[in-house]
Amino acid sequence: MSLFDSPTLRTAEALERSTTGDGGARFALPVYKQLLTPGADPSLAARAALGALRCAARIVDERELPGVAAYWSTLPAGGAHFPAILELCRKLARLGPKGAALALTLARAEAERAETARALYLLGRCLEAVSDAEGAFVAFGRAAARADEEKGAADVATAARVRRIERLLGERSPAELVLVEATAADPAVASSFGKLMIARGRLLSPSRFVRASGLSLLEELGRDPTTSLGALAIGHAAEHADALGDALTPLEADRIGAALRHVPDDAARESALARLAAAQVIAASRGEAQADAIQRAAEVAPEIAPLVRRARALLAGGREEAPRRLILSDLPSSPPLRLVSFGLAALEALGDGRARDAAEALSAARVFLGGIVDRVLLPSPLWTAARVALESAEPSAQKAGAELCGLLLSAPSAAPPRGFSGFAAALARAGRADLAAGAARKAAARKEPGARELLGSILREQGWARAAAGEREQAIAALTEAKGLLTEVAQEKQGARGR
Repeated sequence: MSLFDSPTLRTAEALERSTTGDGGARFALPVYKQLLTPGADPSLAARAALGALRCAARIVDERELPGVAAYWSTLPAGGAHFPAILELCRKLARLGPKGAALALTLARAEAERAETARALYLLGRCLEAVSDAEGAFVAFGRAAARADEEKGAADVATAARVRRIERLLGERSPAELVLVEATAADPAVASSFGKLMIARGRLLSPSRFVRASGLSLLEELGRDPTTSLGALAIGHAAEHADALGDALTPLEADRIGAALRHVPDDAARESALARLAAAQVIAASRGEAQADAIQRAAEVAPEIAPLVRRARALLAGGREEAPRRLILSDLPSSPPLRLVSFGLAALEALGDGRARDAAEALSAARVFLGGIVDRVLLPSPLWTAARVALESAEPSAQKAGAELCGLLLSAPSAAPPRGFSGFAAALARAGRADLAAGAARKAAARKEPGARELLGSILREQGWARAAAGEREQAIAALTEAKGLLTEVAQEKQGARGR
């Protein structure tokens, strides 16, 4: 007699359906378990195992479910069983920490039974539910890689990459890591939230074409500005224009303008478009023409007038007003413009020898930036102020500059003016070898000229310093890496001379 014809199986199913509460599940579970034997017909054993899983999940039995899940993991892959497992995991995850842990057990068993993209994605979501962010990140990576190989799994690949982008942005990971996921994700099969994450990731690209593709996604989301995502998308587009400043390209301006046209309020929309037009003129101008364009922009956007005056005075080597301390209530509300204000205030104070005021401006910038560093482009004046502070002879300004540099370098953002190498060298001179090595690694990843040799030199100094401090293992690791880098650079130079 086959399992399909088994009176035991029919009895178990009848018991499971016998009551509306969980009484039937309690009676049926031990009957189902009688059928979970090695060597049973795989397709029919799955029917009994699913019944046992349903019952264990229904009564939230943390003693029985792991054993049944372990049996489930031994069954061959195949069969249209995943929807049933997915539904059970969803039900369990809604029951709080205990249910989430059982859902993870079941999801792990399904991934072991059939390592499909959807099973791996479910595993990642269940790991998130138990706050295992690192495990979830790895599972989503496996899900995306598997989905790329499976037919009809493009939606899973994109959903998995969106989860990875979200975490990378939240942890202020290097832009290069975010871009790997954002450029590989297919927005055509993404949810609205997924499109927002992909767009934010692509805005970090050094390529204007990739950034423009991100802006196109923001424009698409902004077509319904009454939703929170739509309003947020339009805001990201506007902030991108503010952050780019005179680096704004015509391609990006076109996409930003399309997004701004979805602003529902007529006055706000016209004001935003006027600001964008002024920014385009600034970006397209040079020399005195650009200075005039900046002055006209201040007329369109009154809140940037103080920044324009301060910037022009700094460039001219003077000041239009007596020095004063930073007053937060006087600063623009726009995050990019507020960051510009902090940077200009610090530069002005450093130029006047007011180290305490410079340190105050830099510290205020660090505090303000801490909550938004993963979602705002960093303006040039802020990078410049941090670097100038590193060269200050005043300990308070140098310390504030180094602390701000640590935060700036953690941001998933584009490179500072003139690249990361200059920052690495300045940090090394300021005695911050830890931050200098991080900046040099970013420079090397971007293939900046001389970056690998600089990184090797910094690591060598760091290694000897650690050795002097008695940190033997860290010293060996730093010196070994330094030797490898410097040897490679020397061999490349020798080879170039030989050619």
